Amino acid sequence: MPSTRRSAMLLPLLGLPLATAKAVPAQMYTLTDLYQGTNFFDSFSFFTGPDPTQGWVQYVNRTTAQQNGLIDAAEGPVYVGVDYTTKLYVDGPAPGRQSVRLTSNKAYNASLIIGDFEHTPGGICGTWPAFWTFGPNWPYSGEIDIMEGQNGQTSNLMSLHTGANCTIAGEYETGTLENSDCYQYSPTEYGSGCGVSDGRPASWGKTFNKHGGGVYAVEWTNEYIRIFFFPRSKIPRDITMGQPNPAKWGKPSANFYGGCDIPSHFVNHNIIFDNTFCGSWAGPAFETYPEWYDIPFHLFVEQAIYRRGANICGK
Repeated sequence: MPSTRRSAMLLPLLGLPLATAKAVPAQMYTLTDLYQGTNFFDSFSFFTGPDPTQGWVQYVNRTTAQQNGLIDAAEGPVYVGVDYTTKLYVDGPAPGRQSVRLTSNKAYNASLIIGDFEHTPGGICGTWPAFWTFGPNWPYSGEIDIMEGQNGQTSNLMSLHTGANCTIAGEYETGTLENSDCYQYSPTEYGSGCGVSDGRPASWGKTFNKHGGGVYAVEWTNEYIRIFFFPRSKIPRDITMGQPNPAKWGKPSANFYGGCDIPSHFVNHNIIFDNTFCGSWAGPAFETYPEWYDIPFHLFVEQAIYRRGANICGK
């Protein structure tokens, strides 16, 4: 485990069914789930199958991850990392570098998902980390890529992947529209989904970590899916106080709305954290060495689930 273990990730998730894609009134929320500390991993399952993205990775179970120092929830922030010491060969017996892929035991629909990240594995050659959600009948129940990148990518890429007949307008957002058709098997944008690039170096990788990370928030409603990024020094006070109000946050980094029926394309999503290597996006596998310039790891503080509730001033 690296000696630089100082960072953390806060992930409150807040239910927020809203009516329009415009400015909305403040909502009330009730806490329903809290994942933190020594019981953090009790709320997630450890995926151990072959990597669906063809990465050169060996996802291990909880026991193996604990024995090999890939996870730790004994004290302070929850650590999730990879095997960063073993020298591997492409033609050797190992199926790839050991890593962890976590899937939330609970599934969610229209929600406000807020994640406070102080360190992520991005910006390292060969790595492909992601924080995302997806449903049980992929891609037809949807995928939301909240924070994702590969190799030396310098800013975050946010994407949706769906079945047919889901497109976005690319309006009212600070990021840059990359693709407008979210259909995974689109003949013109096959496999890309609809994506928006944040463009700010502080939103991903080495620069993100250098500046202490920041907060990602996903506002998922029946009308749109919006993703916000706030650098560490600009996190809204309503988030830090546990009373988030997206109506006050201004333009999102990505605003996924337009020709897409959100409730039919995004259903029963589990939350995923993973760090694969190479694969269908990050490139082919080569001999890999332990002399990392940076060590790929996540650290989490807690994860909380809120739902829209009654007026807190009432009896």
